[in-house]
Amino acid sequence: MRALLIGCGNIGAQYDLKDEKRVWSHAKAYSLIKDLELTVSDSDIEKARQVATIYQAKVAKELNAAYYKKFDLISITTPTQTHFEYLKKILPHSPPVIICEKPVVNSSTQVDELIDLYEASDSKILVNYMRRFQPAYKFLKEKLRNNFIHNSLKGIIIKYSRGFLNNASHAVDLLEYLYEEPFDFSKFYIQKMQFDSFDYDPTLTGSCLYLDQPVSFAGAYEVQYPVFEIELFYADSKMVICHSGNEIRYYSNKSKILQEVQDERQTNILDKYMIPVMNEALDLFCKRKTEDNFIPSLVMNKKILNIIESLKRTNVRLSN
Repeated sequence: MRALLIGCGNIGAQYDLKDEKRVWSHAKAYSLIKDLELTVSDSDIEKARQVATIYQAKVAKELNAAYYKKFDLISITTPTQTHFEYLKKILPHSPPVIICEKPVVNSSTQVDELIDLYEASDSKILVNYMRRFQPAYKFLKEKLRNNFIHNSLKGIIIKYSRGFLNNASHAVDLLEYLYEEPFDFSKFYIQKMQFDSFDYDPTLTGSCLYLDQPVSFAGAYEVQYPVFEIELFYADSKMVICHSGNEIRYYSNKSKILQEVQDERQTNILDKYMIPVMNEALDLFCKRKTEDNFIPSLVMNKKILNIIESLKRTNVRLSN
């Protein structure tokens, strides 16, 4: 089996280089697959060589059409604005599985072309909204399905930082996975926006409805630490996804006091988060599974981009 890693930055290879206990990068996850030959590529050739040395990989000399055909798995871990061009180049050659970092695109104009390319290709594309692949979240999904009727949800609060597209989309994807219903942002009300981390992606504070219940997005602006929390409210219980999704805590109403059920707390969920992601890719490659999450991710990204691009158009008109 042959794999190509395009991009040796943080999620590509750097996040876990100095931490033996964690598996947070594509490179380390690939290194754990038996009988896999890894090739790495980066615009910084020295960075690519460093990663290749650590993981006994090859360094790609040139990426071209003939080259893409050689691989069974291809990871795209480059900056968001490059994903579109890489997918355009790779999809016509139908490598069995592509793992693309999220968000897929940063412009809604790219979505329809990618859908056409994907449908004409034989490739499966896994978009790395990694929480949906973790066993702990599969357990949470089953718990919600078995213990609560669909319309018993009472409200959701999402706290996040560093971009509505880049990071709030993780929460949106996770909720769509848990409840198997897409978001409708047609009535999304915004209280505040600020381009604090990306020039194309503001951090927004706003609200909408999901499953006919209120959802509040609370953006944390210019903070120097990661923020990602989701609170799910039910009549007599609450679930809290906290510490960037590394923990899930369950609360129940006892004598009109909400108390955590501590023996149900799930911890260290994301310590090796790339292993379940890579296992999902291998299941697609071996045809143990046939459905990827590319189209739902792309559609969800487009809905978010429509909000952002509408704000930009409004600001241009106002400034004129």
